[in-house]
Amino acid sequence: MNKSRYEVAGTPLKSKLSLAVLTALMLLPATQAYADNLAVGGENAGQTATVGGATAPVASTGGVFPAVAGADGTSQNTAVGINVSAQGGAATALGDTVTANGTNATAVGANSVANGTRAVAFGGGATTTTGDATAIGALAHTTSEFSTAVGTNSSAAGGTAVGFQASANASDATAVGVDSFASGIGSVAIARAQATAQNAIAIGENASAVDVNAVAVGTGSNATNSATALGPLATASGGSSTAIGNSSVASGGSAIAIGQSSTASSNTSVAIGFAANAASANAIALGTLTQATGNNSIAIGNAAVASTNESTALGSGAVTRAATNVSSVTLNGVTFGGFAGATPTGVVSIGAVGQEHQLQNVAAGQISATSTDAVNGSQLFSIASQVSALSTNLTSLTTTVNTISTTGSNGTAIDSSATAVGRNSLVSAENGTAVGNGSTVSGQDGTAIGANSTVTAARATAIGTNSKVTGTDSTAIGTNSQATANNSVALGANSVATRDNTVSVGAPGAERQITNVADGTAPTDAVNVRQLNGAINSVRDDMQRYRRDANAGSASAIAMANLPQAVLPGEKVVSLAAGNYSGQSAMALGVSVATQKWMVKGSVSTGVSGHGAVGAGAGVGYRW
Repeated sequence: MNKSRYEVAGTPLKSKLSLAVLTALMLLPATQAYADNLAVGGENAGQTATVGGATAPVASTGGVFPAVAGADGTSQNTAVGINVSAQGGAATALGDTVTANGTNATAVGANSVANGTRAVAFGGGATTTTGDATAIGALAHTTSEFSTAVGTNSSAAGGTAVGFQASANASDATAVGVDSFASGIGSVAIARAQATAQNAIAIGENASAVDVNAVAVGTGSNATNSATALGPLATASGGSSTAIGNSSVASGGSAIAIGQSSTASSNTSVAIGFAANAASANAIALGTLTQATGNNSIAIGNAAVASTNESTALGSGAVTRAATNVSSVTLNGVTFGGFAGATPTGVVSIGAVGQEHQLQNVAAGQISATSTDAVNGSQLFSIASQVSALSTNLTSLTTTVNTISTTGSNGTAIDSSATAVGRNSLVSAENGTAVGNGSTVSGQDGTAIGANSTVTAARATAIGTNSKVTGTDSTAIGTNSQATANNSVALGANSVATRDNTVSVGAPGAERQITNVADGTAPTDAVNVRQLNGAINSVRDDMQRYRRDANAGSASAIAMANLPQAVLPGEKVVSLAAGNYSGQSAMALGVSVATQKWMVKGSVSTGVSGHGAVGAGAGVGYRW
């Protein structure tokens, strides 16, 4: 029966080799116990060769497949096996068809090759082609200095590769894990990851970092353009961008996306929170489901949306809308203008239509012609109180002149303390004043000014078409305004005050803006200081004009009352008198004649304080 080249006389070749090594060492003379070179093994016609080279410069077993140590004349080489070569000095080759070629080179395993100074190849088919390199594992191989490949079919060219088919093919590159691939200088790939650029780092199943300084950590994460992606399926593709969280995406330059499914898709945008989205340049979205899609916009709070440029949505569910330029406004036929902040660049929203939020703890805003500060409730209450005081002053002025009538008016007043001006106007309470067609006052000391205006409570004031007040000590100013609660104020068309001791500038579904950015134009905006000052100044001017007119009339009445009269029969008297009331003056000229039974007199008066109205009176009397 034929024997294989690995078996002699029924004994495996490896056992024969071991026996040959031991026998050779035992038979060597004491002075030759440490040979310069040692060759063990070899094969010749199916027989194991003997040890060779105890003192010879070259040790060889001879035969068809010899083991050769020190063939280049170097010493301290060891070759053990079939078709084995060790040379270069202190080289070691062990196995079948093994080559160790270099000082301190070591090759162990069938078909392994260690080629270079201090090269190490350990494993079947392991190969090192340069010095100072290490290949451990079946088919592991290195192709440059300072390389390490550990694992079946691993490869290294300047770096370190550990794992099945791991590859580190650049200087200082590191690949750890099955199929890991690091090809950039200084790159790191761990756990079936790919790092293909200088200093790139990829960690995790199928993680990929493919640009200089890119970092991808997490299963399926991907980083390009020197970006950082941390988390499963995280993607950072914008230059120097950062994506942190499951499925987060940062695609804008220097963008930041933090949170599951967050997206920052424009330059320097920031998205933080679950499904947060910052989609425009410099946009910031903070919170779950937030959306910042306008340039330089900010959305903060759950589901907040800032869709307009230069705007801010603050609070859960807050939504922005486009700003409106407001340079003037017309209220009840009066135009107010010269507003500060008439051309806003953006808006700030703290709620949405039907989901309005109160803005609390607001400091008092500066009040001036150029101020754009927001005013707080106390400031509005103070102004409303002044308006109410002006209304009370108007009521007291009407008591000075007993009756005011105009041509074509059909007003009805309960007594001389009341005033009704305008077709179908009606005052049914003491000290009441109604001015305007269809205006009515049924509350004591009440004032209603404007077509169809109505006051039903004491000390209340309604100013404006269809305005209505049913609350005691309350005031409504503006078309269709209503104050139904006690001591409340409703300012502006369609405003409604339904709570005691409050000031309202709008109504549910018809709120007005109160902001320090833009003039109020839409439902939830507040009036700024400039607009409010204009409205109050107009009312104040009217009140002053009415006061001066009433005072001038009182002065005329006083002058006429002080004219001397003829008393004795036959007397004829021409008289002159003057009157003054609250800064207004008047002159009166009178003529009177007395007979035995009759007295006749007449008088004329005129104002002298800038009010040139002329009044006249005549009278006749009979005595007995």
